[in-house]
Amino acid sequence: MKGSQRYIALLLWLAAGAEAKAHGWYTGRTDPVLHYNCCGDHDCHTLGAGDVRSARDGGYFVRQPQPFYQNDPPTGEWYIPKDRVQTAPDDRYHICEPLVPTSRVGKFKRKWTCFFAPMSTSSMTRSEKAH
Repeated sequence: MKGSQRYIALLLWLAAGAEAKAHGWYTGRTDPVLHYNCCGDHDCHTLGAGDVRSARDGGYFVRQPQPFYQNDPPTGEWYIPKDRVQTAPDDRYHICEPLVPTSRVGKFKRKWTCFFAPMSTSSMTRSEKAH
């Protein structure tokens, strides 16, 4: 392998490792009410602030960032109740949305399992911020 190829391979390896460390905190987390596993790095990702809006009751409406059914366009919003909102370790919104099988053979849909909001959001109580 030439020097430039080794350099490129090293950069790709370092980037993959940095990405895994950056999102490793999803692993082992569960929904606080239903106790679903959040799943992990492949099902969880950050959301843009424009994809999230606050609900009056302290919950959130989240634009479906991925198609509800595999290979279909997004179809609206999910409502996230306040008691299922967890504190994110950074200043960003995050959602976990694995593909789950449907009753139709070979058809999968997305289902949100965990939602994380920045600690600074107003829907978090002081006790929730402390955790």
